[in-house]
Amino acid sequence: MPYPSRVFDVTVIGGGMIGASAARHLAEDGLDVAVVAPPEPTDPAAHTGPFGAHYDETRLSRTVQRGAVEAELARRARAAVASIEGFADRPVYTGSGHLFVSRPEDDEGMAEAVLNMPDGVEVLDGAALAGRYPSIEFQPGMVGFLDPGTGSLLSPRALVAAQLRAATAAGSHVFTSSAVGVASDATSTVTLADDTRVRSRKVLVATGAFTNGTGLLERPLALRMKTETVLLAELGEAEARRLADLPPMHYGVRDRGVGDVYTAPPAAYPDGSVLLKWGANTIHDRWIEGPGAIADWYRHGDSDASIGLMRPSMEATYPGLEVLGWRTHRCVVTYTGHMLPYIDTLIPGRLYLAIGGNGRSAKWADPLGALAASLVSAGKWVDPLPAERFEARYDGEVDVWPGRDLLVERRSA
Repeated sequence: MPYPSRVFDVTVIGGGMIGASAARHLAEDGLDVAVVAPPEPTDPAAHTGPFGAHYDETRLSRTVQRGAVEAELARRARAAVASIEGFADRPVYTGSGHLFVSRPEDDEGMAEAVLNMPDGVEVLDGAALAGRYPSIEFQPGMVGFLDPGTGSLLSPRALVAAQLRAATAAGSHVFTSSAVGVASDATSTVTLADDTRVRSRKVLVATGAFTNGTGLLERPLALRMKTETVLLAELGEAEARRLADLPPMHYGVRDRGVGDVYTAPPAAYPDGSVLLKWGANTIHDRWIEGPGAIADWYRHGDSDASIGLMRPSMEATYPGLEVLGWRTHRCVVTYTGHMLPYIDTLIPGRLYLAIGGNGRSAKWADPLGALAASLVSAGKWVDPLPAERFEARYDGEVDVWPGRDLLVERRSA
């Protein structure tokens, strides 16, 4: 059924972290905006539509970044905190500092990045780490980089809710059925799963892992999607208090089956439990393609098979850890051909793109959404950041993929 004769200025397909942020900025710029933002499934096992990567309570953020573009995105994200919190019904940003820990030979350029950022970042050797964080057992040879700023933890659920609330307050209309097609004639028509048809002058596609193979784009993008498993340890009240001051941390642990760890202090989850988070790349991870396979992973992927693989490194890092129970959380990370999102024009004046968080869309959601909104609103790239760093690439155009590899391939190399 067509939506009443209204023709929106822009339809944003995708109400996740980047899409919700783009919708907010477009609406606050005075455009009439439709947002296709299906809610989080109440029963994932029975859900037949797309899933979102923002179904989580803790993600990490940090100011120190290796590249100039990445550092500017981090700066803009920090500057947007107060405006986002103003529309939140609970805190979005918490945490008093981010800790990056690795061996000097594995630090991913952190030491050089710190030298270029005179903002009070502390460099901690092994003895200083042990003295500062007595409840953590670090592996030998580690060096820590402590960014003392606030907002080093954020809730993706609360972030998306706040951005959609802000977009609605500015006049946006939210549709809760998923998009199944886009057609262009005199105007663009987005067809939803409930047969609603939403007409608009422009369309922004911000559908993350559920982009290729869904019929939304004529030509598949150069994207790689990786399964991601997070181990969650349920804590009792006393243990949660003991570990309450743990830092949000990226940790270059050396372990046979686990690497690239990111861990968050105990946090309350929607079911009332308090969970300690241990996310990582594991040797069980795999590349995954197609909306059907991705949805199957979200619905009933065997992430619990990784509990025995991930527990030893978590228990070694937090000696004496007392756990009431173990569970896992499943996600999919969408990588692009240059490690920044594709924010680009597909059809001038009609169809635009904001795809591929590369595991960083939560912490940069607001500036990435603002970039996409400025492109759509102006019809051309107007931001001082270089457009070529966000240029879309299509399937077959990327010969060498930067960034993350599969840990199983790294271990066997």
